[in-house]
Amino acid sequence: MAYVGFNSDDIVEGNIVRGVTSTVFSNSSGSIVVFHTSSAQVASDAGKFQWDIYNLATSNASAEVQFSVAYGSATGLGTAKQTGATDGYTPSRAVYSQFRQLLLNDNSESTRFIMGDNVSCDKMFFLTMNRARYKQGLNAGNWEINLSSSHTSNVFGGILGTPLKLIDDSSVSNGETVNGHLVYNIVSGSDANGVYTDGSSNYHHWGLFYPQLGILAFNGNRVITGSGAAGSTTYGLDQGEASDLAYGTGSNTYDTMNKVMWHAIKNGGYFAARSEEDVSSTHFFVRAKNQHFNYSTNPTYQTGSNGQLKHQSFIQNPQTFITTVGLYNDQNDLLAVAKLSKPLLKNFERETTIRVKLDY
Repeated sequence: MAYVGFNSDDIVEGNIVRGVTSTVFSNSSGSIVVFHTSSAQVASDAGKFQWDIYNLATSNASAEVQFSVAYGSATGLGTAKQTGATDGYTPSRAVYSQFRQLLLNDNSESTRFIMGDNVSCDKMFFLTMNRARYKQGLNAGNWEINLSSSHTSNVFGGILGTPLKLIDDSSVSNGETVNGHLVYNIVSGSDANGVYTDGSSNYHHWGLFYPQLGILAFNGNRVITGSGAAGSTTYGLDQGEASDLAYGTGSNTYDTMNKVMWHAIKNGGYFAARSEEDVSSTHFFVRAKNQHFNYSTNPTYQTGSNGQLKHQSFIQNPQTFITTVGLYNDQNDLLAVAKLSKPLLKNFERETTIRVKLDY
């Protein structure tokens, strides 16, 4: 096999296309409406830290993890300490500390997540997209998640009987950079109607959105209320008599808080999102000159142990057809393959230039 190197003028860098979006969920789906957990993980020690959420029941071989939910408490409430752990250091405290170090500038133990309306949060729910689901990040302004309880008297920010619809505020804000990561506020609203404001033009703040990391961080106190009073006007999901939204704040007790958030998502029944990436293009001009690529190593081209041409008419006038272009590195390792739409005739009387566009 002969290899032909590229000259400097054979390679042209193309423009970078910014913000190319695509579907984020399995099977090229733009949304997911049914949410499953793994009973094996839920029952394991790992389940005390986070729950993976699947698009299908895990008994289905096609089931894939779409995202995970985790509960974090700055003081360790809602979970019991692990065997051998220091008192007070529970899974919920570990989760809060992990995300604090990743997302906030100050990672000292006294630091709390601060919402867009300056509310300090010591209890948080974290929704983290599976890394395989998105590319460079989630597309800001192009996602919506619905949350709901199963109680008939749900109250969501004073709106009775409707699911809590959440989006980010990128349509009205440029966001800010915290610890090197872009962050927007999670607010009331929908893809269809945009950001919701009340009569005083105030936004309802529910959490923080980190598009580059694929993380939605929710104010735990605000999303799931602790009053338990059916029909109350508490800001958030009224748990009422719904056991699936029982908000636990026990000290050194496992209150399955991951289940609380999973049920709110499951009952809401809608999560739509898109991934985003910048696509770079490079154009390779593959030049097949008249003396190159006129012979083939295909067994049908030769005959006998000496590699003689099978067809006498090919002597001094070989004919080949180019069907594939391979791009190799300096060690002759194949890196990329381009297929032509139809075979291209090549002989000593013909030259051709094939343009290969590589997007990455």
